[in-house]
Amino acid sequence: MPKDKPLRNQKLRAITIERAEKFVSKDYWKDINLFSKLYRERRTDCVKISVYSVLDTDINRTDRVSFSEAMKQKFEPVEVGKSYGPSWATHWFKVHISIPNEFRGEVVHFLWDNGSEALVYVNGIPTQSLYGGGGDDRREEFVLTRCAEGGEEIDLVIEMACNGMFGNPASGHFLNPPVEGLTFTHSKAEVAVLNSKAWQLFWDFDIIIGMAKELPKESARSWEASAVLEKIMNICWTDDPDTFDVALSISHQFLAKRNGQAQHQITACGHCHIDTAWLWPFSETRRKCARSWSNQITLMEEFPEYVFAASQAQQYEWVQQNYPELFKRIKDHPRFIHTGGTWVEMDANIPSGESMVRQFLYGQRFFEREMGSRCTEFWLPDTFGYCSQLPQIVLGSGMKFFLTQKLSWNLINKFPHNTFFWKGLDGSQILCHFPPADTYCSSCSVKDLFYTVENHKNKDTTNHSVLLFGFGDGGGGPTRPLLERLKRVEDCDQMPVITYQPPLKYFEKVEKEETHPVWVGELFFELHNGTYTTQALCKFNNRKSEFLLNFAEFLSSLALVRNKDFKYPKKDLDRIWKLVLLNQFHDVIPGTSIGAVYKDVHEFYEDVMITGKKLIERALETLTKDTSSSTNTVVAYNSLGWERECVVRLPSGVKGPQKAYTGLDSSQEDIYLGYITTPSLGWRRQDITVLPPRKVTVTKTEDANFLLENDFIRVLFTRAGVLKSVFHKEAQREAIAVGRGGGGNTFVLFEDMPFFWDAWDTMIYHLDKYRILKATSSIEIVEDGPLRVALAIEIPISYVSTIRQVVYLDAVSSNLVFDTQVDWHENRKFLKVEFPLNVANDTAAYSVQFGHTNRPTHTNTSWDMAKFEVCGHHWGDLSEYGFGVGLLNDSKYGYACHGNILRLSLLRSSKQPDANADMGIHRFSYALLPHKGDHRDANLARHGYELNQPVLLSTGINSDNYSAFSTDRENVIIETIKRVEGPLDCDVVDSFQNAIIVRLWESLGGRCQVMLKTTLPLKSVALCNLLEDQIDQEVTWKPNVEGVEGGTITLHLTPFQIVTLRCNL
Repeated sequence: MPKDKPLRNQKLRAITIERAEKFVSKDYWKDINLFSKLYRERRTDCVKISVYSVLDTDINRTDRVSFSEAMKQKFEPVEVGKSYGPSWATHWFKVHISIPNEFRGEVVHFLWDNGSEALVYVNGIPTQSLYGGGGDDRREEFVLTRCAEGGEEIDLVIEMACNGMFGNPASGHFLNPPVEGLTFTHSKAEVAVLNSKAWQLFWDFDIIIGMAKELPKESARSWEASAVLEKIMNICWTDDPDTFDVALSISHQFLAKRNGQAQHQITACGHCHIDTAWLWPFSETRRKCARSWSNQITLMEEFPEYVFAASQAQQYEWVQQNYPELFKRIKDHPRFIHTGGTWVEMDANIPSGESMVRQFLYGQRFFEREMGSRCTEFWLPDTFGYCSQLPQIVLGSGMKFFLTQKLSWNLINKFPHNTFFWKGLDGSQILCHFPPADTYCSSCSVKDLFYTVENHKNKDTTNHSVLLFGFGDGGGGPTRPLLERLKRVEDCDQMPVITYQPPLKYFEKVEKEETHPVWVGELFFELHNGTYTTQALCKFNNRKSEFLLNFAEFLSSLALVRNKDFKYPKKDLDRIWKLVLLNQFHDVIPGTSIGAVYKDVHEFYEDVMITGKKLIERALETLTKDTSSSTNTVVAYNSLGWERECVVRLPSGVKGPQKAYTGLDSSQEDIYLGYITTPSLGWRRQDITVLPPRKVTVTKTEDANFLLENDFIRVLFTRAGVLKSVFHKEAQREAIAVGRGGGGNTFVLFEDMPFFWDAWDTMIYHLDKYRILKATSSIEIVEDGPLRVALAIEIPISYVSTIRQVVYLDAVSSNLVFDTQVDWHENRKFLKVEFPLNVANDTAAYSVQFGHTNRPTHTNTSWDMAKFEVCGHHWGDLSEYGFGVGLLNDSKYGYACHGNILRLSLLRSSKQPDANADMGIHRFSYALLPHKGDHRDANLARHGYELNQPVLLSTGINSDNYSAFSTDRENVIIETIKRVEGPLDCDVVDSFQNAIIVRLWESLGGRCQVMLKTTLPLKSVALCNLLEDQIDQEVTWKPNVEGVEGGTITLHLTPFQIVTLRCNL
């Protein structure tokens, strides 16, 4: 018989492993296997429960009933077995526990399951979350004592939230919109004695099973693991505790074998990714943070080496506001690591460059002020792509390391690196790491650990990687089982070596290995391309808010300089900036949250708009000498850094040379047009009766077509509403080719049914199934000069959706503007507008944060094919030598260019997780701009800003002409003028007014020396980083002659460089 043993083991190995899995299964034989013995005794008679149910179930309330308020209410006795609801409701439980005398000397747990999320308070302090259900993230145990005396009387308070970890989706799919009226059953409230030997053996066994399954099948260690499993199962009788000691000695002997020095090194860091809003509202995230983070503090007491990292200053601030005792515990704990450096984990495609700067500015200042230090690494594991200016912004914010992993989700191409240097648009370089486990929610299983080693793509340059572990997205974080697993494999033969460390320690170690590969340009995410378009109103308000804040800060800064009594509104600006930044979270602005989130979002934007306009009015009151006005004059304020000439809508009650068409407006008040010129970053008072030196005309031709013409372009629309021709006079070039719709401005309706992620994805095959939309015959001339001409066109989409459009051409611009209103009620359709162009190039250019990037117009490779839908900000452009065409917009982000067809994505109609996403009326504008040369020759960057930032008109009286700043270079854009941040201890004190910040950047991709002229009374100028720390680089400041305020600042810029100046007053 002994001779047959090896053969028998080989044949029965698979059976041994399956037998072992059943031995510890939570589903099979759970009444008699090892899992059933984790607790030796359970009691319910020593638990008394009473409940207070909160009547207010408003999902969007941020001022939920606090602990102190709940304790003042009347609690009613209740028994286990009752159901609680409805969805999003809160129920508070008082739990009185009497530990039986016979439990003396034992480890005693309290077991609770209410089927949803809950938070345990001890002496009024949030201490640990509990979570019911049957998933791996279940957390039912709370440690009452590690050595009971017997007879203890313990009082707990439990706050029950009537939602699961991923909200309250309708049955069938976790992304389904939430439903009202769900209930959760309270099924368990027990006091139990932990069977410590069974617990230890259970987790030993878990690791050994993993090694038997995941190690190479022919390796000696794998066979040894299989043999150990069989030996333990044959020795251990679960109904005989005396056999546990023998079984544990076998498992300990196996796990005690140590590793060699060549094994892969893993830096393990606990993490709890908490979406600031997603399938639940912002208000619930406040509680998720307390539930998740209190767990980690509790676990750190039990596992002294455990390190946990959490990002997002906004979440820390919420905990500080709502749970101050917990915040103090977090702040004081050396192994609770703050990371990331941003206000929230923002989307990295849609926010403007300045918004990204503010994410870091507000985030780093919060961490420095409240947590004692700035963050040392940028942390953005779940965002849907990363713009090419992030390396420069990260470096400018005091960090040089970056951790993410989202590109592991790429649909078409596998990203080739895990540890590499990322070189951005301007040449800035940061060290990046993508944890090779391809997740930020590792379960610490042996399978995850081996996958980390196998999937690490840079074995030739480094033998180190990071493992982020813990339940995430909906919060939760690491649990005791995950830490038990890691404890057993920290240095176990054939396993990677595990070390708990903060992320900084990992980066500092691999930074010394200088042979890492370099990736140049954007980190394009090959999935979730639909997020450039979903929830269009959110994106519209984001763009408007960014430019509104720009104007408010600019005017407030000028008021500060020109009037010593003016108080810069720092508190108000900070508050509304933080609302904009909050809405830029990576599941909010992309359009991928439930409808209740967007109820909050639009209220936040309304607050931003109202407050921002009030701040502008207040600044104008200071800048304006007199509130009276001549009926023929207005003051035009320009927040852009170059002179402007434009046709504008005049303020209500002011009559100009031409009445404007208002057919798309909600109000039918008479509005007039005027011709305006403005200086750079300043204002001019001017007579609105003056006409421009150029003309514009519109005529209806003999064949019933429509001809619009000015000094720059000639435009032909057919009577069927087809844009047949746009002829550029200077270049002598026709812009429009014959497309599938017969010409330009063709609306195309695509079927839009992705594989899984409805609000997130549009798949490449959507391009194959579409309808061309045709205009009706109701085309008419609605403006006929002398300042502007216009056509009104109506295009039906379906029986329930319609496009109404007014096409403008004014006397002073090459822009053909399409003011568009869409009444949209479709189901999983995608609306785009396309322009077939008489231009050929293998790349198209797109506006991005602080620059532009080129992307292919072909599908030569799979990497090219993956960019069938891309993100652009103010414009996209297709150019060839001598001529090109730009497509500008005022609120859209989705672009595509296939061959010679340039498209702008307008609206989607996804149904998950918001069943009503994008339904209703939308108003937006886009413009076609033919130009001589390429987009740099045309300076399309400036045109994009002009479409998005109209001049501001006031009827008050001001000096005739004033310019605060101007430059002598067309490739330099002055982005921001604001008051300098104050010291950390008085960050929002309005009276700290001794300097302003000027931020500018090189926009066309070239080197230059630029002279920045100012009329402000500056004393000195210094270079700063993006956090406004002065840096040791010289800047040339030459004041004007004595008695004349202002002077010149001379700078040398490199391509796409961002420069921040501190101008001391």
